[in-house]
Amino acid sequence: MHRFAYHTAESYSAAAKALAKRPEAWAKGAGLDLLDLLKERLIEPSDLVSLHEVRTPPAKGLLPAHTTLAELGRDEGLAKSFPALMQAAAEAATPQIRNRATLGGNLAQHTRCPYFRGSDFACYKRGAPVCSAQEQGAFNRYHAIFPRGGCASAHPSNLAPALIAGDAIAKVVSADGSRDVPVAELYGDPARGKWSDTTLAHGELIESVRFEPTPLTRRSVYKELRERQSFDFALASVVCALDLREGKVHAVRIVCGAVAPTPYRATDAEALLVGKGLDEAQITKAAAAVVAKATPLSGNKHKVVILKRLVERALRELNQ
Repeated sequence: MHRFAYHTAESYSAAAKALAKRPEAWAKGAGLDLLDLLKERLIEPSDLVSLHEVRTPPAKGLLPAHTTLAELGRDEGLAKSFPALMQAAAEAATPQIRNRATLGGNLAQHTRCPYFRGSDFACYKRGAPVCSAQEQGAFNRYHAIFPRGGCASAHPSNLAPALIAGDAIAKVVSADGSRDVPVAELYGDPARGKWSDTTLAHGELIESVRFEPTPLTRRSVYKELRERQSFDFALASVVCALDLREGKVHAVRIVCGAVAPTPYRATDAEALLVGKGLDEAQITKAAAAVVAKATPLSGNKHKVVILKRLVERALRELNQ
């Protein structure tokens, strides 16, 4: 194991300042993704700054970054104000992982693409001119059907689509202070570089996330399909949120996970539904619109069908 110094921060601000002083330092929350990166020798940090002792004072409508997925998954308040977020947290990984994994870590985790994680392969994110997942004969069963910027990795966070659907805002802390960032803007072009899974700069940390309960968040649902019911990432997932007024769609959000390098919002499908009644024909049209721009790879055409069916199921459930 690579040698490093270990520090324990008492606040997110203190952690951000410690990181800013050390260009090769990494923050450690639960450490689930971090330990994998260390074992895969993708990182060799000079220092680890632990966030384990950091606690944010509770406040209404505020979700501290250190909140575990288990806590989110059994939150009775979320069950009423944002059921999709609660469902996404409750279905993640395994009970053991949910008891350790945090909201902040789930949002900031790095792609599980084996070509990124395996140093023997060419990877567009790591600076290669090609994406190995898109090469002839590649193993790409789990990759994106909406590649972006030359990268076909699949975004692993199951909480991000829900928070984007709920117009959630992340509080990001750095050595210079703090700023509010819409969760949708935490994710950008994967071609920006090796660690471009988020738009956060070195030394920036997610301190908390907040959302305002609205008709959209209250009438929301999370659907996913994975090969195993435990210890697995989704093949595809979707969050649908619906504001129905007098039998017509006033507003809608459809945000997909595990099908693009970043959470994928299906704005064309949303536009198709607004102002109309939600019958079976409209549900079918909307689901088809979600996957209309998909460009699946040689080994993941099944993801197109899976995503389409998940959208149909989600919209039907919300229309009951």
